[in-house]
Amino acid sequence: MHEGEVNRHDSDLQVAQPFARAVVYSLQGVVYAFHTEQNVKRDVWLFTLLCAVELVLRPPLRDVALTMFVAMCVFAAELFNTAIELAVDIASQWRHHVVAGVAKDVASGAVTCVSIGAIALAVWLVVSLWPWHFWLFTGRHPVGAGMAAAGLIVVWTFRCWPHRQQAVIKRRRKGDEHGV
Repeated sequence: MHEGEVNRHDSDLQVAQPFARAVVYSLQGVVYAFHTEQNVKRDVWLFTLLCAVELVLRPPLRDVALTMFVAMCVFAAELFNTAIELAVDIASQWRHHVVAGVAKDVASGAVTCVSIGAIALAVWLVVSLWPWHFWLFTGRHPVGAGMAAAGLIVVWTFRCWPHRQQAVIKRRRKGDEHGV
């Protein structure tokens, strides 16, 4: 082995370890949100309904890929919203502040915008498949059905993955003036 090969291998390991840690931290953040945020829990059920419709009606792969992408955008918007709310809560020391409230409302508004687009896409999907034929146990569009099933497995894995709370997070609720 040449010295250059050993150094290159060592540098690959040094790059891979921080990347692997970053992936683990990212997944922990997703699991946190899937366990603690009511809106994300609701979105999991809506995503489950979407996947069930896609498994029964079997739209083409293009339609499934589009709806999966938009659904993941909704989840991403919810994760951004959660991160912003937590950061604002810490910055305001869990006290009511007008600007903190506006920042949280704006982040929530972003989720609403993405969600409206997702609902429009879901309506388009259901309308475009009219008249409906139930293809659940057929070979129609197997790749699209596989993508819907895989998405369902991934989302429910996040939802069911054990979550260990590492810190107690004091989140203000409406009507709670003390922030505890």
